[in-house]
Amino acid sequence: MKVRINATGDTIVLKFVRPNPDIKLEGYILGYGSSMFSKQFIQLPENGEPYETEIDAEPKYLVAVQPIPTNDVKKHCTGKVNLEKPLHLVIDSVTPTSVLLSWGTYLKTPYEGNIMNDCLEDGHYTIRYREKNRKWIYQTCPTSDTVIDNLKPNTPYEFGVRSNKDESSGVWSKPVTHNTNMGDKNMHINYKPKRPIAKTMAGPHSSSLLHPRHANGEHHKGHSLPKPVIWPRARLGSPAARLPILPKKPNLVGNPGGLDKIIDLNKDKDYILKPNLPPVTAKPSKPKTTSAPAVTAPRFETWENSSVFSSVPASKVDAMGKERYIAPHVVYKTDKKPDEPCSITTSLSYFPEEEGGEQNVTNPPRTAPSNLTVVTVEGCPSFIILDWEKTDNDTTEYEVISTTKGPDGEQVSILTTNQTHTAVENLKPESSYEFKVKPKNELGEGPPSEPVSFSTESADPRVSENVSGKDAIWTQFPFKTDSYSECNGKQYVKRTWYRKFVGIQLCNSLRYKIYLSDSLNGKFYNIGDQTGHGEDHCQFVDSFLDGRTGTQLPADQLPNRPGFYRAMRQEPVHFGQIGGNSHITYVAWYECGTPIPGKW
Repeated sequence: MKVRINATGDTIVLKFVRPNPDIKLEGYILGYGSSMFSKQFIQLPENGEPYETEIDAEPKYLVAVQPIPTNDVKKHCTGKVNLEKPLHLVIDSVTPTSVLLSWGTYLKTPYEGNIMNDCLEDGHYTIRYREKNRKWIYQTCPTSDTVIDNLKPNTPYEFGVRSNKDESSGVWSKPVTHNTNMGDKNMHINYKPKRPIAKTMAGPHSSSLLHPRHANGEHHKGHSLPKPVIWPRARLGSPAARLPILPKKPNLVGNPGGLDKIIDLNKDKDYILKPNLPPVTAKPSKPKTTSAPAVTAPRFETWENSSVFSSVPASKVDAMGKERYIAPHVVYKTDKKPDEPCSITTSLSYFPEEEGGEQNVTNPPRTAPSNLTVVTVEGCPSFIILDWEKTDNDTTEYEVISTTKGPDGEQVSILTTNQTHTAVENLKPESSYEFKVKPKNELGEGPPSEPVSFSTESADPRVSENVSGKDAIWTQFPFKTDSYSECNGKQYVKRTWYRKFVGIQLCNSLRYKIYLSDSLNGKFYNIGDQTGHGEDHCQFVDSFLDGRTGTQLPADQLPNRPGFYRAMRQEPVHFGQIGGNSHITYVAWYECGTPIPGKW
């Protein structure tokens, strides 16, 4: 019985040697180590399908699998069930709020033996647990292991298990008291800019112990991507952790959903300390360009007059060292810092909206749009902005046609707008596109503009992972929200490694609201931050950048509501009250540099 382990870059692939191609696997992966964050229990799917998941790079891993019987996925159990014999129960912490229970007719540990051999014929198990001297909580389980979560950290619990068959119940196991871990929020955590992926493939019974080093370890021999510098977040309790990092000047950004206001701490201390300001829950309306305050007027100038746009890029190579696409019809926005998330909203603020009036058209448009320009932001391959000259007075709207050629043939995307500019989103890195614009009105179409070409640059390895042929990890799924959001677009979900669902609602592909839930059909809740304003929550969408977030209000100016919360990146979340008097803030949107849906 063998397993082949192949480590390439930051990817670990386990391939189990199988004598028969029809053999499928079932089993589990268990990670453990010195850090409380490294406990990780992953159950392989019982249907025996090939399985892929993300794992932490630091701990040791035990992979225990066995073949599913051919043509019969039900486990066979032999012999008579002895309900009089108590079961042996073994417990180990997975996280500060969850434990792994394993039991059987003989003594074993969660790290050894085959926990799937112990089963009951047409029976099941009942687990009970409680805080000391409290009421019992009961759960049923069809297998001889389970993970119990939503426990309190650093708290003693009493556990027991018994077998059940038909209407009869066995005797309870001897009570086992286990103390959950203490969640050390002051722990200094170094995190890596990319996460490894473990893939398991079907095969015969085998077990393997891995030493991944979630990229700079001495045992890591793969050819990985260049590692950008990531600055760890400030520790809880330090002055830097209590105050958000803000620009020196207030930044006023117009967007389709409302007004983003960032307070300048040097000028607006009285505003922050004033106790009786009403909570801001309604979306403020977008300011019109004609009445914008004088301090923000430069934000609404046309991009042609702004010094942050150039006919040549600031650097001729992208983050991966590939030469950027340069052409006479391409303009480069050069002011984005390397560790700053990409923002469609900020980029569009340089393109003032045109107010459309009533038009009496008599003919279809007769002239083509001219001077079609591609505006790209350095370091942001997932979108561009197209800008063009207005045609004639008969044009009421435009069709923007994007074409790309690839292994699957020619793909065409069409957008409609009544402006003379638009953002084209969800472009793929290192891909070639052709764009053209066609004028329209209710009487017909006009001639299209001359097409322009553009090739996107490489993806930033800190915010995306380009794997050829891999499906998007996000699934469109409508979910129920405890809403505090400026985003009203499509909703997407995915599963996280610590047994939670992440829910996303889009403003655009790079601005979205992030929620968490314990179940797919349950309510999705806001995420609070104890030491900032959610900048580290970009971890939930696989970005290692500290994100840009929505209007940053003190907790006492936010409505009190239930939600998940934590203090820093990598820390497991807790559930409780956020906002109000909790000193836990939350925000209405995030920009993390990761386009959704867009990780392919």
